[in-house]
Amino acid sequence: MLLPMKKSQRRIPARPAPPGAEAADPDRRWMEKRVLGTGDLLVYGRLAEELRDGAPEDAWKQLRAAAEAYLAGGADRAGHCHRTVDATIEALVARDQRFGYPAPFCHKGCCNCCHEPVYCTDEEARLIHAHCLAAGLAIDRPRLERQLRHLETDERQDHTGATTWNDQPEPDQACGFLDPADGACRIWPVRPLVCRVHLAEGTDAHCRPHNGQADPEARGIDYLELSYILTAVFTIHRDSIRKTMGRLLLDLES
Repeated sequence: MLLPMKKSQRRIPARPAPPGAEAADPDRRWMEKRVLGTGDLLVYGRLAEELRDGAPEDAWKQLRAAAEAYLAGGADRAGHCHRTVDATIEALVARDQRFGYPAPFCHKGCCNCCHEPVYCTDEEARLIHAHCLAAGLAIDRPRLERQLRHLETDERQDHTGATTWNDQPEPDQACGFLDPADGACRIWPVRPLVCRVHLAEGTDAHCRPHNGQADPEARGIDYLELSYILTAVFTIHRDSIRKTMGRLLLDLES
């Protein structure tokens, strides 16, 4: 599933540290002051296990490093983060192959994961919108509006997770940027983080969920290194990440 409906995602409230722990953990204190505030931590992937079962001090250190790198990225921090994630995935896949593990199954045309709601930050939405304008690529506003009718939202227009996505006609279930002719992404250079890190193992036959529920046979490659980056970025953009790409693009189009 694409965030925030990925089964491994958790929302962890920013509870106060035990007495004395906050002073002893400057990285957690930095995250609480600069990133969390009074909000929650949008934990992605394996990081939930790391915070629960691993060494929390090291987890907060890695989170701070990821957040600092993103916040220092300047006007193109979304693009810089995309390039960092791509390079990280390339290095991790190369490492795994040295130990005999196969590369992710993902390739042009395997697009089952492109048939569900897509989540992105407001800055990623602006990148996509600008790319479409520059490339002369039309944004299918009517389709986005139809798709949004199948997502339950709260008073802030945040997606609650409830969806009837697969009750739509088959063509409307696909991302509006998916080329039906060859299964390719038409916004590949500026595709969101969630699309970049969705790595299938062995086959894409089980990548498509049904109304928000992941196929129990789905197998994904979940790198902890990416969990730190996405958790930091999604938490920084907690006010937009739950809007869905469709809502953010419609707002930019209006």
